[in-house]
Amino acid sequence: MQLLALGAVLAAGLLSVQTRPDFSGTWTLVGSDAPEAAAGVKPTVVILTQTATTLTLKNGALTLVFPLDGSERTIKGSGPNAREVTLQGRWDGARLLIEQRTETTSINTTVSLSADGNELTIDAVAKGPQGEHREKQVFKKS
Repeated sequence: MQLLALGAVLAAGLLSVQTRPDFSGTWTLVGSDAPEAAAGVKPTVVILTQTATTLTLKNGALTLVFPLDGSERTIKGSGPNAREVTLQGRWDGARLLIEQRTETTSINTTVSLSADGNELTIDAVAKGPQGEHREKQVFKKS
């Protein structure tokens, strides 16, 4: 009986590991419900590099490193009006939940990957002094 229970625990552990996709790759924005996207702004390309503990996002000169274990990482922006930003990431099955916070704003993002691994969807909710803003972006693997 103990062996059966151990097998069930191991199987559950393997299933939880298998539900965590690898978001690594070069991704090109192909759809967005943001007004800027409708205005024909230059296509956005991001590079994601994922390890067991972090997800690194590169977009031009911007590089952000998100922890994937639920811990927080605080970074300081650049420029005269730079603010500290707290980054946090954690898994919810096959989805990655990312939170970015400043003293006045929070952005909660859900990142998911299509079954074939070629489409990345980002759903974001930003809350701040101007209210709440929702945005959905779809990226194709380049």
